[in-house]
Amino acid sequence: MLLLLGGCSLRSLDYLEAGLGSAGGGAGGVGGEAGATASAGTMLGGSAGSGAQGGEPANQGGTELGGQGGVAPSPPDCTDSATTSDETDVDCGGRTCEPCQADQACLTGTDCDSAICTNQVCQAPSCTDLALNGDETDKNCGGSCPKCAQGFRCQASSDCASGKCEEGMCVSATCTDGVLASGCPLLVDNTPYSLSPSHSPTKCVDVDALSVKDGTAVLLWSCRTEVQQTFWAVDQMDGYFALRGAMSGKCLQVRGESLADGAIVEQATCDYSPSQLWKPTRFDDSLMQLTSKLTGFFLDVGGSNVSSDGQLIVQSMAGEDEDTRWRVVKRTAASYLSFSPNANQSVRVRHTSAVAEVTNADEEDSHWKVVPGLHDASLVSFQSRDEPGRYLRHAGYRLWADNDDGSSQFQRDATFRYKDAFVGYDVRLKSLESSNYPGYFWVREGSTAALRSFQDTDTFKSAATWWLMGR
Repeated sequence: MLLLLGGCSLRSLDYLEAGLGSAGGGAGGVGGEAGATASAGTMLGGSAGSGAQGGEPANQGGTELGGQGGVAPSPPDCTDSATTSDETDVDCGGRTCEPCQADQACLTGTDCDSAICTNQVCQAPSCTDLALNGDETDKNCGGSCPKCAQGFRCQASSDCASGKCEEGMCVSATCTDGVLASGCPLLVDNTPYSLSPSHSPTKCVDVDALSVKDGTAVLLWSCRTEVQQTFWAVDQMDGYFALRGAMSGKCLQVRGESLADGAIVEQATCDYSPSQLWKPTRFDDSLMQLTSKLTGFFLDVGGSNVSSDGQLIVQSMAGEDEDTRWRVVKRTAASYLSFSPNANQSVRVRHTSAVAEVTNADEEDSHWKVVPGLHDASLVSFQSRDEPGRYLRHAGYRLWADNDDGSSQFQRDATFRYKDAFVGYDVRLKSLESSNYPGYFWVREGSTAALRSFQDTDTFKSAATWWLMGR
């Protein structure tokens, strides 16, 4: 025990015991990466790194450290001018006290105000590190860092290269949404849009039935303010963009990299290959065409009856056809998700700094952007709308909203898998499974969102089913 204390510190043991004790007996121990030194990682059965406590339970390939765990330690006193249980330095670090400042001791990025812990020492924020920190308004831009591009978060116009901050986002100082004026960008990186054919403005490109599966064909459907009709533009340089679904985190692509006229357009895991890249070109002052980098063909509506729901979206050589002219409109709603437990849609997961809880708030701190999974792009991660450096992740068998410290442990803990709902049949109901704790799901426990192993009970199934609503 003395040797283990030397490698991991009292705080690590307390954390492990608290996490194991709260897991409802579902885990026999914690493995994976831990700590910030080789000795700490080795003793716990994983590789060294700066990631926070996580990794796989022992019964899924972790260490033999385990049993039921001990009694959770008493919360530290954050004002006693001493380093006590859970703290990594005097009155800071851990999950109870304030994060530590530069040059104070740490074990993981979550112990530090900068989110960067190197060699067990908190680092000062910089404009080139892996986290959103200091006075930045988005990752490595804004504040005293270089100005942010359009589509990124700001607090004042001085944060933006365009010189204009509107509703917390850098926007063009001269271009008006919906008008493709000369000299204005046709699409803006990191910006959500809906797409309607020129001669049917009440129809929108839609992912059928809120599907999150690879290979789902996209359709034309009556326009609604829902996330399956929202696509985020992702700039891939040379004038090409990927179009990423706001619900699935997947990109529109030409099925099977087909070179055929009329090939179906579907959603698939984003890899930003030529089949997923589209170049916008101006048709007139309100319409554009979207050309595939793979073939040079145009995004088109299959068939001739655009007034009917369910028409497939395809690629086409017919550049003069009205179906290939698109009205692309910036979305002001249904671009983010909120997560409400099955039993109560009036509450949702929100965060205050790193603390995630379930409350009735419905502000930007309870809205989450779906991005390809940080560890596995075929899955999903959830980025905070109001603090885009933060992502939902699990640690100690509950959810947190931590700053991304760039570690592989963080990326695994912040990657989740959509699964079918355990109860109910609405397409907006899903369960959410941890990618590195297979069989462990988000559940609501009072004001907390916890991670628990599956139980074949009605109570568990209801608590582990969530409404995913557009915001």
